[in-house]
Amino acid sequence: MVAKQLTTSPTEADYEGNMNATIARAFPWLPSGSVRHQIKFAFNFGRANIEVDGVADYRKEGRADIVLYDGNSPLAVLELKRPGLPLTADDEAQGLSYARVLNPMAPLVVVSNGHDVRIIRTHDGGSLDGATLSESQFTGIVTAAARVARADVARAIETLMGTNPTIWRQAVEQVSASVIGELTSTGSDHSLPFESNFLLKRKSTIAVLAHLAAGDRLVLVEGPPLIGKSSVLRELVEKTRDDENFVTLFLEAGGSGVIQSLADAFGRELAWPVTTAEARHWLIQQSNSESAPALVIAVDGFDPGMSDLRKELTDLTSSSFGSKVRVVVSVDDSATDLLTGGANGRSSSPLGRRAKRVPLGHLDDDEFRAAVQNLGNRRIYFMRGANLARELRFPWLLRSMMSDILASPSYNNPEFMAVLPPLLSLGLIGQARMRFRDTELRYLFKELAEAFMDEAWDRKRPSPLILESLGVFLIRRKKLASRLGATQIADLIARGYLRATIHESGEAVVAVRLPELLASELADRVAVELSRRSRTNPSDAAEWLAGAASNIPMGDVICAQAVFDAAMRDDLGLPWELVVALLEDRPARDSLSPGAKLAMFSEETGRVDLDVREDGSIVARAGGRETLIAREDGEDLDTTYSNFHSWLILSHLASIPSGLDIDGEVERIDPIILLEVGSADIVLRQPGPEMQFNSVLSHDVPGAGSIVCHQAGIVEAVTYAMFRYLRREGRNASAWLEEACRRGSLPLVHRSMIALQFLVESGPEDHAAFATEMLDGPVIEAMKRFPTLHPEASSAASSSGS
Repeated sequence: MVAKQLTTSPTEADYEGNMNATIARAFPWLPSGSVRHQIKFAFNFGRANIEVDGVADYRKEGRADIVLYDGNSPLAVLELKRPGLPLTADDEAQGLSYARVLNPMAPLVVVSNGHDVRIIRTHDGGSLDGATLSESQFTGIVTAAARVARADVARAIETLMGTNPTIWRQAVEQVSASVIGELTSTGSDHSLPFESNFLLKRKSTIAVLAHLAAGDRLVLVEGPPLIGKSSVLRELVEKTRDDENFVTLFLEAGGSGVIQSLADAFGRELAWPVTTAEARHWLIQQSNSESAPALVIAVDGFDPGMSDLRKELTDLTSSSFGSKVRVVVSVDDSATDLLTGGANGRSSSPLGRRAKRVPLGHLDDDEFRAAVQNLGNRRIYFMRGANLARELRFPWLLRSMMSDILASPSYNNPEFMAVLPPLLSLGLIGQARMRFRDTELRYLFKELAEAFMDEAWDRKRPSPLILESLGVFLIRRKKLASRLGATQIADLIARGYLRATIHESGEAVVAVRLPELLASELADRVAVELSRRSRTNPSDAAEWLAGAASNIPMGDVICAQAVFDAAMRDDLGLPWELVVALLEDRPARDSLSPGAKLAMFSEETGRVDLDVREDGSIVARAGGRETLIAREDGEDLDTTYSNFHSWLILSHLASIPSGLDIDGEVERIDPIILLEVGSADIVLRQPGPEMQFNSVLSHDVPGAGSIVCHQAGIVEAVTYAMFRYLRREGRNASAWLEEACRRGSLPLVHRSMIALQFLVESGPEDHAAFATEMLDGPVIEAMKRFPTLHPEASSAASSSGS
C-alpha cells in the first residue's frame, strides 16, 4: 500500500504554526525545515484507493491527519487538533490506523492540540513518556516497527472502517464501483446489464431518493423484465456519490445473502477479511451512528424464491438495525405481491408493511427526450417519428442499437454521425447475427426458440401469462425443461441470459435477457416451418405466418426475417405465391357488437377486461376497479382492425431489395409491395397495450381512409421502407413515383410525400434535389385531386403570396 502525494495547494495558515511547533517539539534532533508533510494523502485497502484530505477534515471536525516524512520515508502520522479541543483515545486510534495502512508504515503517531503532545509507537500502540523523542529512541522504534504483524494492518482497517465515515464511505463507493464494473459489458459480452458510459435517467430514481430522504427503510423498485431496474440502482449509486446524507452499496442478490456478500466484498476489495457476524456487527454499528451518512444497500435482482435472502431483508429493516441502514431492492413486478404478501394470502408480510413501492415502466416522454439527448451527445440521432415508437421506449433496445454503433470502427472518426430508424426494423436481427457468433450459445437459444414457439401456440396457459407474453419473451420453466437440462438452464441463468421469476399467474417462468438473439433464432425457427408449408400450400403458409406474427413479441419483424431466411434456406428465392397470399390478406375494419368481451395486457395494470355496451361505450375492468370509456361525438369506439399482420410483414419485407422469378424472369418485388401496401387506408402500425402509442396524429378522409399526418414523422414501417427505397434508388425511382401518383390513392401519395420530405432533409445533395423536384411536380399535382388536409396552412400560404 503506497501513500501518494495528493497535495495540490498550500497548507492553511491557521494550523501551519501549530504543526511546525509540534514537529520541532517532538523531533528536536531533526534540522528545522527538513521534515516534509502531506496534508492530502492516499492509501489502499486491497483494491480500493482511499483519499484523506486533512484540510477538509480540519475545517469540518477541527482535526487533521498529516503524514510527516524524513526524506522519502514516513516519519510519523500527525493527528493535529484545533487548539482547545481535548485529546482522546479515538484520536490515537485513528492516527495509529492511518500509520499502519501506509506502505512503508509510519513508525510513530503524534497527537497534539498545540498544547499537549502525545507520541505513540505504531507497532504496539504504546505511549512514550514525555512529548519529546530522542534520535536513539527513534532508531529503536523503527527497528521494532519493521517486525509489525500483518494483523495490525487488518486491525487498522477495522478501526478506520468503524470510526471514520469519510474512510468507510470511500470504501463502500469503491466496492459498488467494482461490482458495477463486473456487470458492465465489454465488446464481446452483451449478457451483462450495463453499458459503459451509458446510463438512462429515470424518474423512478428520484422517487427512490425521495423515499430515502423521508426516512423509509425499505423501497422496492418493481417492473417487468428488461425495463431497467438494475440501471435505477446504478443511477442511485451515482446520485448519492456526492450526497452527504447517503452512500449506496450495490450488491447482487444471490444465494449467499446480503451480509455474506458484504463480507465477501470487504475481503475481496478491501483486503479486510471479516466473518458474517462481524459484517453484521459493522452494519449495526453504522445503522446507529448519529454523525455518519445513511448506508443504502441496493440489492439487485431479488426473487421471492430466495427465502433466506427474504429473511435477511426482513432482519435488516427491523428494529435490530438503526435508521441509518436503508434497503432498496429491484424485483420483477409479477413477483412483488408474492414478496410483500403474508403466508395466508390476505395480510401483508413484515416486508410488505415496511415497503414503499416504486413502479418502473418503459421510458415516458421526458425520459425518452433525455435518452435522445444522451445519444445525441454521442453523435447518434433518431429520425423524426421515433417518439411514437413503443419499442424504442424499452431500455434494452436502445442499448442494443447504441452498442452496435459504438463498437463500429467508423465511430472512432470524430466526424462520424449515426442516424437510427424511427421504429423497430430488420436491422435489429441483422446486428444480432453479426454480434453473437458463439456456436454453443446459438444452440441454447435455438432450444429457447423452440420452447417459446411451443408456448406461443399453447392456449391452455393462464390468460395473464398469454397476454403478457405478447410483449415480453417469457417461457414457463416446465416447458423449457422439455428442451434443456437443469444444468443448462441454471448456467443460462448464472450467465445472465435468463432471469428466473414467479409470474403473477403463479407459474415459474424465465424471462429472456437477450431478446434480439432470441428474435434471430425465432426467425430461423419460423423459416423452417414456413418452407415446409409453402411447398404444399402457400395460402395456408401465409395464414400461419400472420398468426405467428400476432402471437409473439416483435412478430412482424421476426416473421419478415423468416421469409428471407426461408428463401435463402431453399435457395429458390421468395416464393411469389406466398407474397401474393400475403398481399391478398388485406387489412379490414370490423365493428364490435354489443356484448362483445375482450382482454388486453397493460404494463400499468396487468390484465384489462373490456365489455362493449349497447350505446357503444366500453367498460374496462382492471385491478378490482371499473372505468367507463364513453363514446364521444364522431368517435368510433366500436371499430377495430383485423388482418393487418400480413401487411406489416410485407412492410418490413419491402425495406430490403429483393427479387423473385416470375414467368422465367427475375423481377424486383419490393417496389411492387410498396405500391400495394402503401395504399392501405388504415394506419399500419403494430398495436400495443398503451393508448399513448396507439394514438397517432392522423387525418380521417371520407372515401380515402385514415392517413398519418406528415407532422408526426415516419411512424409506419411501410413509409420507412419507401424512404429506404427512394434513398437507395435516387432518380431511378422516378417511374415508381409517377406510378404511385397515377393510381389515385391518397394514402399512397401521402406516404410517398412523407418519404420524399425526409429525403430532402437527410439525403445526399443530388437525392435531395430529386426529392424536391418530385414534391413540386407529380406529387403536388396528385394531391390536388384530394381534399386539402391542412386548409389553414393553405389559406396562410395564399395570403402570404398575395
